[in-house]
Amino acid sequence: MELKDGISLVLSGGGARGAFHLGVLQALDELKIPIREISGASIGAIVGAFYLAGKTPVEIFDFFDSRKFFKVLKFNIFKGSLFKVNVEHKFFDEMIGNLKNIEELSRPLYASVTDIKKGAVSYCSKGDIKKIVSASGALYPIFATVDIDESKLIDGGVMDNFPIQPLLDTKYPILGSNLHPNVYKPKQSVAIRAFFLTCMTHGMKEKIKRCDYYLAPEELANHHILSLKNLDKLFTLGYEETKKVLLS
Repeated sequence: MELKDGISLVLSGGGARGAFHLGVLQALDELKIPIREISGASIGAIVGAFYLAGKTPVEIFDFFDSRKFFKVLKFNIFKGSLFKVNVEHKFFDEMIGNLKNIEELSRPLYASVTDIKKGAVSYCSKGDIKKIVSASGALYPIFATVDIDESKLIDGGVMDNFPIQPLLDTKYPILGSNLHPNVYKPKQSVAIRAFFLTCMTHGMKEKIKRCDYYLAPEELANHHILSLKNLDKLFTLGYEETKKVLLS
């Protein structure tokens, strides 16, 4: 199967670094490489949902860069978390449109979520798109847990931040975009480094082997996952890195 026939795309979590994913999508669109399916964690699932709902990478970038997404958040400090996502806000609808369920998207989306009751990761491809996408990005205790049926869900990146699993049987080449390159920084605290090694690199060697193309430039490590200062640079980095890898 050649690239012109399409790819399956893995988008990791990584907060504000998600602008890199948008650069990846922009490059793929320009190269006219069809995206057949997306598996994403946290910001990867959010970006994937917006894109498959029909938004262009630039439109999604403008949504985050304009800080509109702040209006989707509500303070929740007296109920166990700093924020709660208001999935009924008009700006959320602006990005999703009239879609109700994940299976209504133009192509398959698998959103990784962590079920804290079961202590297990799930890859959601059906159900309430707003709740599932917000659950995939609900990094507790910054964001509130999301209850769906009997499940209490939080950020999918806690247990699988690079959710390649749903795509292993695909007939298309797999392109992985990982926002967490394994870069050691001397000034980084031991606690942060330990968390990274535990949550972000678990099983990554095998996952990378399953990718036909893999993006995780070391420069990503220079951008804080909560900083919105350099979204344009991250977009450009994703765009250029994608073209370099796919056209080399």
